Amino acid sequence: MADPVTIALATAVVTGMASKISERASEAVGEGLKRLRRAVFKRFRGDEAAQDALDEAMLDPDDLAAVEAVAGHLERIAAQDPEIGALVRELGAQVEVGQEGEGNVVNQIHGDVSGRARVVQGRDFHGDIHL
Repeated sequence: MADPVTIALATAVVTGMASKISERASEAVGEGLKRLRRAVFKRFRGDEAAQDALDEAMLDPDDLAAVEAVAGHLERIAAQDPEIGALVRELGAQVEVGQEGEGNVVNQIHGDVSGRARVVQGRDFHGDIHL
């Protein structure tokens, strides 16, 4: 099964809605989604299984199994195609997965955390934190 970020991207590709990536989707995210959709549609045309999965998901975007199939093909082509891979990484950084209280935790770290740098993560703190 694909990760939640790829599933969110696949859902956005299937529906064409940048809000499936982020509720606060910027114009840049919308443009990035358009570029990804064009690239995916073009690439899937030459792959019967991928095209069938995309067609099925577009018929019923609420069918999680169909969207997961698209996500699987998206992961595969992102690994094979540098342009699509770059778009997936760019948009993946904008994905919002889950809502408060759903139990989802998504950690994103950009940059070097070696040497003296430290990363602290947590969830649902109730009270003081001293570092």
